[in-house]
Amino acid sequence: MPLIRKVITMLMIICVCTGISACNRNDTQPPESSDMLYKDTKYDEVKYIFVMGEEVYMIDPAYRIEIYTEELKDGHFYELTADITYLNGGVAGYVDYPQIEKVIGCKEVSPFEIGLPDISEKRYGIMLIGDYADGDIFLHEYMKMTLWKDGAWIYQYDREMDGADGTLICYRNDVSTEDIEKGISEGVLSCEEYFVQPAINN
Repeated sequence: MPLIRKVITMLMIICVCTGISACNRNDTQPPESSDMLYKDTKYDEVKYIFVMGEEVYMIDPAYRIEIYTEELKDGHFYELTADITYLNGGVAGYVDYPQIEKVIGCKEVSPFEIGLPDISEKRYGIMLIGDYADGDIFLHEYMKMTLWKDGAWIYQYDREMDGADGTLICYRNDVSTEDIEKGISEGVLSCEEYFVQPAINN
């Protein structure tokens, strides 16, 4: 009997120590993430979208979206009516990220009739070039720097650097700084090799 009592006592001590050790380990672990994913569905929302290659983007901001509807054409703009769920928060850090739940209608529109801002008003996003330089629309968002003219995305740029007087220069990898400076000195603000965004009007 004394031996049985000793064994039982030892087992109880081991259990207690194991429980204390486990509690200590749990105390040192980081707490679970408090980020929560919030969803907000809007019905019959009207948004403008555009197509680049095989991808479709919403305007302002240029989030890429998954949409299954009639055939959409590269370089074209559309007015989309849909039920859209917007995601916010979560571990991914969503900010009004749209998910198309149901397409109600989709019709082609002219990008000049949907109220795009002038290139002198914004640094990033999709904007009208106007008389500033050759081209109709410039997109600068999410590492996409692209020039649109006459219904097609014609030039793609890879990098950006600060220019003089508050300008921002988007350019291709294979173009030297010397060539860019030479072109700008000759009055070329828009070409296949680079595009100079003007200083923003405050």
